[in-house]
Amino acid sequence: MSMNFCFGISQQFLFKVSSFRLEMAVEISGDRRNENSIDCLTNCDGAMEMEEERKVFQDVHLMIFVGFGFLMAFLKRYGFSAVSVNLLLSSFVVQYSMVLRGFLSKKFHDTGFFTIGIPEMISADSSCAVVLITMGVLLGRVTPSQFILLAFFETSMSVLVEHIVFNILHVNDGGRSLVVHAFGAYFGLAASIVGQKRNVMEMDEEGRYHHSDLFSMIGTLLLWVFFPSFNAAIQEPEDARHRAIMNTYLAMASSTVTTFLVSSLVDRLGRFNMIHIQSSTLAGGVAIGSSANAVLYPAHALLVGVLAGLISVLGHAFLSPILERHFKLYDTCGVHNLHGIPGVVSGILSILFALVYDSQSYGKTLYHIYPYYKDGPMQGNRDNHSQALYQLAGMAIVLTTAIVGGLLTGLILRAKTLNQVDDPVPHGETNYYAQSEFNFLSKYQHAQEQEMQERQRLQQVY
Repeated sequence: MSMNFCFGISQQFLFKVSSFRLEMAVEISGDRRNENSIDCLTNCDGAMEMEEERKVFQDVHLMIFVGFGFLMAFLKRYGFSAVSVNLLLSSFVVQYSMVLRGFLSKKFHDTGFFTIGIPEMISADSSCAVVLITMGVLLGRVTPSQFILLAFFETSMSVLVEHIVFNILHVNDGGRSLVVHAFGAYFGLAASIVGQKRNVMEMDEEGRYHHSDLFSMIGTLLLWVFFPSFNAAIQEPEDARHRAIMNTYLAMASSTVTTFLVSSLVDRLGRFNMIHIQSSTLAGGVAIGSSANAVLYPAHALLVGVLAGLISVLGHAFLSPILERHFKLYDTCGVHNLHGIPGVVSGILSILFALVYDSQSYGKTLYHIYPYYKDGPMQGNRDNHSQALYQLAGMAIVLTTAIVGGLLTGLILRAKTLNQVDDPVPHGETNYYAQSEFNFLSKYQHAQEQEMQERQRLQQVY
């Protein structure tokens, strides 16, 4: 029996066992402890509100299950994993994160039950984004069974940190750039530097097909179109939601133009780099996220987008090669430059905007954005400076937990009892997928070659 065959059998067995155990744990935890939210079905106004929430949920859902999957589909030997493991992890995290949030909710504390409705589904999708961002760092270097285990640990930590940041510190992170983008990026980078020091991008198996870059660009466009909905999904009231949509829209537009400009400037021949276009055009949406509901002037949103596009492209061009060469920090999808640095920038900007904006400019919206501001219904005593300090504390907690949690999870993933990706990988994804059932493009290309050979034969005959 060959070593590869043994590897495949143990891989399948461990994946089935780990998936089954985690799924059963979620089922048992949620049994009889949740109820569907039916308040919005009992009157017309509630039905209209539910329809608005459904539209936002639909946009966010498309981002998670389609946008992220195709964005990571540029790897020649790991396109199936980018799309299908994306579906697997998201389906698991949706269930697990809803149960965790339910246990942490005030309603569960008071009654022993928690509610599941569209807002909870949107929050569950945001937890999927955390894990998928981490997946972008480790894609091609981690097996499906390892990804499932990683999703379990990371979701546990990210939901707890989110609870602390939102419900205890009352930090404004409306677009979740800190608790989603920054947390997922630095969790993945920490796990990578501990346990997955292998540059898969230099391997022949990891080269790009032209159609793979096109698929990745489809993912970019989907994320670009629906990003305003993601940043506005949990905003209240309506004027804060409208600000979040407008500011995200403007920041992404300016970051896109900046990306094309800077990408051309850093290339010796003045060409556009598709890696920059697929990634850095989205950086504006990440950088504006934490303060998307707080930015009052369109010019500020445009400047945030310009800054995000500039930093992201320069990170791809100069910072990533330095991290790989000197620190052996390999980032398969360039997550650090799309989610990590822009996420930190977003946190810093949320501190700055909390300091400089006049609180009276927000009107009644102030206490939705900063609930514990002085003279508000929550009887808080915060002013601009103290709220800025809470924003700083929230960012520090997110980054510290992400890095420490990523390091610990990376050490766990190195355990010899877990399956590891072969080094080097001889057949890409063939340990996980029956290629003949999926590889329709190669079949199409083979048919074209046969047709061309037949034409040449006929020309020689006649």
